[in-house]
Amino acid sequence: MYIRMMAFVALAVLASQLIVASVWDIRERRVPNWLTLSVFVTGVLLGPSWPPSPGAVGQALYGVALGFCIWIPLYLFRLVGAGDVKLIAASGAWLGVGGVVSASLWTAIAGGVLGAFWILRRRGAQAAMLSIVHALRAPRLLQLKPMDRRERVPYAVAISIGVLISWVGNSGTFWVV
Repeated sequence: MYIRMMAFVALAVLASQLIVASVWDIRERRVPNWLTLSVFVTGVLLGPSWPPSPGAVGQALYGVALGFCIWIPLYLFRLVGAGDVKLIAASGAWLGVGGVVSASLWTAIAGGVLGAFWILRRRGAQAAMLSIVHALRAPRLLQLKPMDRRERVPYAVAISIGVLISWVGNSGTFWVV
């Protein structure tokens, strides 16, 4: 009972931080450093696994390093922002190595859905379909105009979805009755 309650508290802390990051990203199109630092610190303190185990701090730091290594190439190709990389890396402190890989996959799926919705909302159905067809047929030929800051997809939303799905799935918090 105690372990389940602590897992719920940890989930509430993580979810509240990710909700703040998502709202901040939607409003400002950036994720502040103080917020990613708080995700990192609470992740290291609460550990990547429930119940906490010996070596949890090491798992947390490995998760941070792997999250950074997975996502930094996306930043270098200007597919995501630096705040997004820092957020997923900091979330690695909650998830550990296996969890950050899972979260990256879930984030990619959520990001694809969010990106498609964003294109539809900004450009309309016909332009969105044309962009998708061109991207699938010859992605290197797709010429995207530079985007205004307000047109960028608030990717912290996708990261939050991916991290929460991964954390709940890996911790089994709600699967055991």
